[in-house]
Amino acid sequence: MPKKLNASLAFINFPSDDPPKTKKFLQDLFGIDLVPSLSDQVSYHAPVSDDGIDVNVGARHSPQESPTAFIAVDDLDNAINLATSSGGNVVWGPDDVDIPDADFDEYKKAVKEVDKLDVKSKSLGRAAIVVDGGGSQIGLVQLADHTEKHFNAGKHKQALSDYRVMAHQRSGQAAKARGRN
Repeated sequence: MPKKLNASLAFINFPSDDPPKTKKFLQDLFGIDLVPSLSDQVSYHAPVSDDGIDVNVGARHSPQESPTAFIAVDDLDNAINLATSSGGNVVWGPDDVDIPDADFDEYKKAVKEVDKLDVKSKSLGRAAIVVDGGGSQIGLVQLADHTEKHFNAGKHKQALSDYRVMAHQRSGQAAKARGRN
């Protein structure tokens, strides 16, 4: 039976000291044009998977900021509480991810045309970055309703296939048989 996950990978952010150079590098690597993001800063994005996963490039906010996978969660505050109670620390946010005023009308038209949805707010959602006890940086994002379809999140979240669940279970059994756990 397919396995429904609690959260799903939405996008991977690549902070850069030179966003146009990183954009070119990732365009060459993925073979897709990164287009300007809805931001007042120099940033770009592109889909890299039919699973709803995007790549984002933007300016680095601090020297230690590294590529970060953002996980779409249904409740950001609850996810932050789970992260901090599990030994994690919030290093950014939670903060709103807003669409700039100058881009809002065009964004509303595009979402209406592509997804047949009405956009009611200028927010793409709320996000935070946490660092786990092992030092890994993880982004958490609670997407606005009008962005969930794009990222296969929320009510559009896809279950893992029976094949993926079975292959994962078999891999765990093989590791256990070799004394690894």
